[in-house]
Amino acid sequence: MRVRTRRQSQFGVVLAIVALGYVLSAYALDHHALRGDEGVSVRLYSQSFHVILERIRLSSPNPPLYGFMLHVWMRLAGISELAVRWPSVLAAVVTISLTYRLGRLWLGRRAGVLAALFAAINPFLVWYAQDARVYALLIALVLAAIWQTWEAALRRRFAYWLAAGGLWWLALFAHYFAIFPLACTGLALLVAPRTRMRWRAAVITALATGLAYLPLALYVAPLLLRHTKQWIQPVGIGEAVWRILTTFSVGQQPDSAIILKTFGGVALAILLIAGSLAALRRNLNSAPWLLALALGPVVMAWLISLYRPIFTEQYLISSVPGALMMAAAGALALKGALPRGVWWSVTFAASLALAAFVSLPRYYFDPTYAKSPDWRAVAAYLQTTARPEEVVVLNLPDPAFYYYYRGPMPAVDSPPASLDVVGLPAVETQLQTLRDRYQHIRFFFSPSPLYDPDGFVGQWLETCCEKTADTFVYGFRVQTFDTPSGSLAARQPYPVEFEKGITLTGYRVLNPQLRAGEAIHLTLYWTTRGKVAESYTVFVHVLAADGYNVAGADSPPRNSAYPTDQWQAGEDVIDPHLVPLPADMPPGDYRLDVGLYRLDTGQRLMGREASGVEGDHVLLPVILTVQNP
Repeated sequence: MRVRTRRQSQFGVVLAIVALGYVLSAYALDHHALRGDEGVSVRLYSQSFHVILERIRLSSPNPPLYGFMLHVWMRLAGISELAVRWPSVLAAVVTISLTYRLGRLWLGRRAGVLAALFAAINPFLVWYAQDARVYALLIALVLAAIWQTWEAALRRRFAYWLAAGGLWWLALFAHYFAIFPLACTGLALLVAPRTRMRWRAAVITALATGLAYLPLALYVAPLLLRHTKQWIQPVGIGEAVWRILTTFSVGQQPDSAIILKTFGGVALAILLIAGSLAALRRNLNSAPWLLALALGPVVMAWLISLYRPIFTEQYLISSVPGALMMAAAGALALKGALPRGVWWSVTFAASLALAAFVSLPRYYFDPTYAKSPDWRAVAAYLQTTARPEEVVVLNLPDPAFYYYYRGPMPAVDSPPASLDVVGLPAVETQLQTLRDRYQHIRFFFSPSPLYDPDGFVGQWLETCCEKTADTFVYGFRVQTFDTPSGSLAARQPYPVEFEKGITLTGYRVLNPQLRAGEAIHLTLYWTTRGKVAESYTVFVHVLAADGYNVAGADSPPRNSAYPTDQWQAGEDVIDPHLVPLPADMPPGDYRLDVGLYRLDTGQRLMGREASGVEGDHVLLPVILTVQNP
């Protein structure tokens, strides 16, 4: 009776831990916007199976299991953030359960319970449990495959080998890097005294799994062999160890969180060392399996990265449960290995748990730790500020943007792919088409080393269009341009005939009401009846009511980019000027005075307004209202 009560109590504890993991994984599941890779999942896997397979073969060589599962799931549940992330939550619950199961088999009940608790609150696992990508499913499949392989090696039943082979096949169909735990598990099976006698059955299972996997391998081989991840950089052993310890303990934290990363990384390192020694000392049958799961894939990936960079934490996430099992074993081992061992055991176990609990609220509540920019807010901003004849241009394509954006303005990627792939001429042709087709361009500026490293698109737009705004919207720099047709459509006509065949056709002031210290955005529109032989400078003066010049700016047209001696007869020249105002400028009403002169002599050109008034300057018919800063 007492044994049954104890087992019921342990079952209750495990059930409570699994429930805790479920709550942490499901909490605020749709709070953050989808990130780019999640947008890829929804966008690609919403299509037919045929299209998915074709994309895998031609451009995105990811194994198809997760894509096919998500495709079917979205047909049933929809494509909301909650719906597309829910399968990862369910996989995370399975992972916690299997962490307990393997921990109990290899290390005992108490270690299994503690390992399950560590897995339930682990920030790295929680982050991917709320992610519409394959990684949560990969962990669950790898743990299930290892569990069935262990059972098959001990029980000598064909059904277990069949289940193990099937699960390894599914894991490989989920992610190529399942090959690492598969290879390490095979090595552990050969090394462990109790399982190495089953090597023949293991080899047969591995060969059968490989043959079943061969069609996919041949299908993607041409693209996969030349496929690279340019964002993965080579790492040294010290950096690799540091990244694994910190990520496996407190998740993906920025460099500024050095104290938290050190706290979690050191606690995990001590527990891993203690756990490794305890496992080797306690049970040589299970120790190789535990080491193979926790450390084997990490070591293999780092060794391969010496030749081809592949080392990144998310690809090694299936090792996290093994590391947490080893940490649990270490915490329990400290209890009897050191003086005041209970104190040390509780201290380091609590330190690892505390580091996780400090990290988790950041994922949930701190916008700086969000998975992606707030695309919901960006989409709402664009919908409320849309104008006719306007296009949105992004020079860093993010599929999550298109998941949320349903605004009236068309949206395009420019460049449509890496500049190294499409080339500058193709991008210039695309931008010229946009310039000629639309009156306004809303440009999301985010240069990327993979797409537009030097900001070519923004530079091109500044040379051909008039920039009317430059601001930050939800973390994005957004520049607004008027194309030549859009700028001319906003022109206020005010013809003035100057000497040398130059005509001022009109003007535009974007901000007639502004504060001291800001800049006036004035655009002048010129044309010429013939070739202009000399280069003239434009002056813009801000005049007080008494005619006193309080501010001004002189420059050749378009800030020297298009001097008057290069103008073509009959063309419309759009000439923007920014005139900064003094910070201590008194509030009140002001006027704008403009004209042309030769820089070398200071001689102004005479002009004649439509009313017949002549002079060497023009007082524009606009009132500027300046307020206190």
